[in-house]
Amino acid sequence: MSIEESLPTGCVAPPAPNGNALMAAADDEADEPTLTHVRACPHCAARVAELRALQARLRRCLYRLYCPTSDLLVDYYQGLLDPYQRASLTQHLSLCPHCAAELSLIERAFPFGEALGHIAPSRVIIPLS
Repeated sequence: MSIEESLPTGCVAPPAPNGNALMAAADDEADEPTLTHVRACPHCAARVAELRALQARLRRCLYRLYCPTSDLLVDYYQGLLDPYQRASLTQHLSLCPHCAAELSLIERAFPFGEALGHIAPSRVIIPLS
């Protein structure tokens, strides 16, 4: 079932934009004719609002879908990643508050850096058994 089939008709200025155009509007990436139509048509504006709400619900449920695993974050903390992986994960951590919070939790749970003195926390190996 497509977006068009699942929603009732009611566009005040047919033809209504197709599902892809409405999704682009929900993503703030639509072309000007679509945006003009959505601003003028309450029905299509409501469809865009529904798509935005659906996207928000999906983001809340799937927010870590493309994030590294917890094991990889532990490896990062331990300094076990190769330079490419470390750089990639460092960039991800700068953009992802969820992973940054998890790394902070790992750092608080395993504060070996202070106990071992000269060994930096990024070089401590935490036994996982």
